[in-house]
Amino acid sequence: MSEPRPLPDALLERYVAGDLTGESLAKVERAIAESAKERARVEELRADSAAFLIRHPPGPLAAKLEKPKRRWLLWLPLAAAAAAMLVFFIQPPVEPEHSVKGSVVLTVFRQRGDDPVERLENGATVRPGDHVRFSITAPADGFVAVISRDGAGKVSTYHPFGSQQAAPYKAKEPLLQSAIALDDVRGKERVWAVFSEKPFELAPLLRQIERGEEPQGLTAVFDWVK
Repeated sequence: MSEPRPLPDALLERYVAGDLTGESLAKVERAIAESAKERARVEELRADSAAFLIRHPPGPLAAKLEKPKRRWLLWLPLAAAAAAMLVFFIQPPVEPEHSVKGSVVLTVFRQRGDDPVERLENGATVRPGDHVRFSITAPADGFVAVISRDGAGKVSTYHPFGSQQAAPYKAKEPLLQSAIALDDVRGKERVWAVFSEKPFELAPLLRQIERGEEPQGLTAVFDWVK
């Protein structure tokens, strides 16, 4: 029996862009669930999308948000500007409420200079100046945050930058619309993706991670070494 014909590139591009609904969306989801080749093509398109936004950031907004002395040297969100973050102490373990059953997958893409964008393996070695983007696969629409603890123990919010609340998330649009450039703090860095169906505050999670605790709830973890 011959293999099914590959899905058209245009259809996969619309899927990666979150532009499919109904039977078209179901058709693509069935194909990538059944075919390793189609899944690989989707990953390639997502990497290409990451590469484009890394290479073509929104200049005026990037310049406005650049903070050279902070943990993030360059943050390129395509939406809201930075807001102040209110931090307060919560003693009990924090778990985002109303999380759903399922799993969360955190994928990290990296680019060095003009090199092609590559997908990082967990535990990879990175260098200061590397640009990275995140893709989060979650079981439903909801809210997400990406939080880091670097080699010096400093906790930072990578997504959404400068916010007190988790960012809205669409399951059909896993590639986050932001990029960061890594600073020169050495050592092992751990990154968490945290998901909930309902909005949740970031400050309790930051304080929990600062105490050396793992955040509870529906999360994914990624480590790299600089």
